[in-house]
Parts: sequence; C-alpha cells; structure tokens
Amino acid sequence: MKKVVLMVMVLALCVFGVSQVKIEFWHAMGAQLGETLNSLVETFNKENPDIQVIPIYVGNYSALNQKLLSTITAYSQGSKTDLPAISQAYANWTAKYLFSNVVEPLNEYIENDPEMKDAWENQIFSVLKDMVTWGDTVYGVPFNKSVYTYYYNTDLFDLFGLEPPKTIDELWEVSETLTLDIDFDGTVDIYGLGVRTFIDDLQIFLYSHNVTFLEYVGEGKYKIILDEQKTKEVLKLIKDLKDSGYAIFQNAYLDQPFGAGEIAAYMGTVAGLTYAEQSSRGKHGVSWAPLPSVDGVPHSPIAGTDLIMFSWITQEQKDAAWRFLKFLMDPVNVVYWSINTGYVPIRRDVVNVPQWQAYTANDVKPTIALNELETAIPDPKPAAWDEIRSKISTIFANFLNDYATIDETYDSMVEVMETLLKESGEFAQ
Repeated sequence: MKKVVLMVMVLALCVFGVSQVKIEFWHAMGAQLGETLNSLVETFNKENPDIQVIPIYVGNYSALNQKLLSTITAYSQGSKTDLPAISQAYANWTAKYLFSNVVEPLNEYIENDPEMKDAWENQIFSVLKDMVTWGDTVYGVPFNKSVYTYYYNTDLFDLFGLEPPKTIDELWEVSETLTLDIDFDGTVDIYGLGVRTFIDDLQIFLYSHNVTFLEYVGEGKYKIILDEQKTKEVLKLIKDLKDSGYAIFQNAYLDQPFGAGEIAAYMGTVAGLTYAEQSSRGKHGVSWAPLPSVDGVPHSPIAGTDLIMFSWITQEQKDAAWRFLKFLMDPVNVVYWSINTGYVPIRRDVVNVPQWQAYTANDVKPTIALNELETAIPDPKPAAWDEIRSKISTIFANFLNDYATIDETYDSMVEVMETLLKESGEFAQ
C-alpha cells in the first residue's frame, strides 16, 4: 500500500509540476554516524517526495554552535539567507538561542498530532523531555543520547568472582580488591578504578548521591541547589578514593588504559563502547553495568544533543520539518539509529520492535543502557552551562591536586555558578 501511495505522489509531482519543499538540516555527525544519518534522510526523502531534506555536515559541535550563533546574529541584522530549518543543539545552546526568539515551540505540533501526543506522553523518556522543555514549552526533540555506565574488565572480574558494584560501598570494595601489584615490586600494576578529572565524573559521583547543581524555576531563571553537606561528603569520598590508591585520576579518556589492563573499571558513556572494545581486543573482555549509587539505583547524567526547529522558516517548511522530526522519532527509525550508532533509544516501546529484540537477544548491554533512562538525571540547561562546566572542571582538578580544601572547593563551585548565571541573566534571586 505504501508503494502505491508513493507512486501516486510521484506521478502527481510529475503531472502537475508540484515543487518540493526544501529544508536544510545542520548537524555534526561525521564518519559512520553521518552515514547512518544520511541513510535515514534518504529514506525519508524517498517516502516523502514532496519534501527534500538537505543534510549539511557542519563539522564538530563547536563549529556547529559557532555557525548557528553567527547565523542568528546575521538574521537579527536582517539577513534572510543560509538559514537552516532544523539543527542539532545541546540544551544549553537552545537556552542561548531562546534569547533571540528564533527557536520554534513544538507544543502545537505535538498536541495536534494524536499519534505523536500519545508517544510524547507515554513513550519518550521523561528525563529526555525535561531537557527540551522550559516551563511548559517544548523547544526540541531528543536525538543522539547517551547514558553513563560502569565499564569493567570481564576477565578480571570473573577471575576474582566479583559482580559489578551496585552501591558506592561496593564500588569502594571492588576497587580495593582489584588494585593489584602483580609482580610484587611495590608498584601498582592495575588500579581498581579510573576516574577523569572533569565535571562529568564529578557529576556521576554527585548524582549517585542524589545531588544536583541547579533547578529551573521559570522565566529563564535557575536556583542553585548544590546541597552543601552532601556535596562535601562526595568530595571527601572522591579524595579518599584517590588517596587510598585504589583509583587513578587523569584528564584523558580512559579507554586506552582500560584496554591495556591498567585499570579494571571506569565510568563512561555508552557511545564510547567501540573505543573500549578496540583497545581491549585480544587482551580481555568488556562489558558494562548500571552505575552504582548510594541507593542502588543508577542515576546517570545524560550526554548528547536534541533537534530544534527554527521559527524563521515558512509555515510550509515548518510542517515539512515536523514530518521529518516525527519520522526520526518513529520506533523503527529510532532502533535503526541506535543499532548503527550506539546511542540509546529515546523511547520505551522500542522493546516491541523486532529489530531491537533481535539486537538484544544475546547482548544485555543495550537493555541496561535503555533502562538507565528511567532513573537518569537531566543536566542543567542554562545558556551559561558551558562556561560553568569548564570552570567547575578546573575547580575539581585543583581540589584533586590538593590546591584547595573541601570547603574552598564547594564555595568556589557555588560562586562560579552564581557569577556566571548573573552574567547571563539566568540567576534566580
């Protein structure tokens, strides 16, 4: 039936000379990710001959953000050329673009589409909806999303008869057990845990204790909710872990020392599985488990971007763009994207898709990642978040290197957030 409809539409285009609606889609998906995205675009264009989605690879995320900012600036000065209809964007980018009123609200599109409304209310994970919603207004749809998991050396864990830790106490115990001086020369050969000296790993430890940075209070304002006592407890835990010698801390990615057998485990995003497997190939097995936490429930941060539509395009283009966004959120296409990229599916009902069932039949890892979305914690999304992240990463590294006390570190983090939120006009008094 679909083929018949498609043939009729193509014939109509030929006979009546109906022009296509063209929309540009800016993205930062290169290599295999870009190939997978292009194949989805090609399928959509074939199934919707009245629309032509033009994917434009801009480069890395930084290049994409800069191009979007310059385009928004040019538009505000009267330029009407080189305008995308859709783009990838981090939530804090979207927050910044909202200052210029160029992002299209999507509430009416969702509300007026019964199929999409049902999916939005019942199938799209709440944590992902939170990251594209300001107040009651939806400004995007989730796209390439990752959660963090506990990567571990299966050979080493099997050798010691260990299970991946579910709680923070178990994390300490496992890290201690697997910190080994194999040749008894007084030098550690394998550390039980690897940790990065960036805000990402700090967030993992904070979230594991149900501690978060900011709370959105409406009208573009954020309140600092970094609990003082709990944050200091987390900082002490991390510092004790470092001083114990059971964990090694570094600013580089951890897949290489993991593959070399220098660390038994680390926390990383599911998107990094390929790198962990490549570095470990022929040396030891790789798997992952849910992140440990004080309550035994994983509380992962969320990585990855959303898709936003711009308000500067015509209504005809907006309707076409919405059809494309809806296409990308179709369960079958979500599964195709996930299987071919490693990103986590954005909706619950992928478990009913045959391709997903076949994909997970002999591999529990994708299911673990999917289930983590139920208890994941959304990242803050003020426009100032990029700068806050950078500053807190430096503060965290200084703390680990004994340049600041626990009290000074907590005070510095609060001061940085308050200062930068005030500068961006996003601080709630």
